[in-house]
Order: sequence, then C-alpha cells, then structure tokens
Amino acid sequence: LYFMMFRGPKKRQQQQDQMVKSLKKNDRVQTIGGIFGTILDVSDTEVTLKIDESNNTKIKVTPSAIHKVLG
Repeated sequence: LYFMMFRGPKKRQQQQDQMVKSLKKNDRVQTIGGIFGTILDVSDTEVTLKIDESNNTKIKVTPSAIHKVLG
C-alpha cells in the first residue's frame, strides 16, 4: 500500500525535478498551459521562452511550469 500511495507521486516529482534541472538553451519545450517554445535563458527562478519567430515574442515562466522537453 505504501508504494501505491506515496512512492508513485514521489517518483514522478523526482523525475520532474530532474527534468527541470537539465533544461538548457535551445531546448524545445511545452508548458503546462500548452504553450510551445524554445528556451532562451534559464535561471533558478524563471525560464525565458521564445514562442514566435516572426515577431520575436518571448515569455517568462517559472521552471515548474515546464511540462516536458520535446525531442
């Protein structure tokens, strides 16, 4: 019962933390809001994403808002 209730969410959180720590410039990512972008800058408190090439549109999000890194 312990493994089903506590280990599963803890393992997913560890995977998310590892993914956030491995973010680097020029990675394509998707945010939890569904926005796709390319990372321009990464710091401990925010990630700058370029979301539109033609207008050079950029947004800043918290690192925890990154859902996944796209291949």
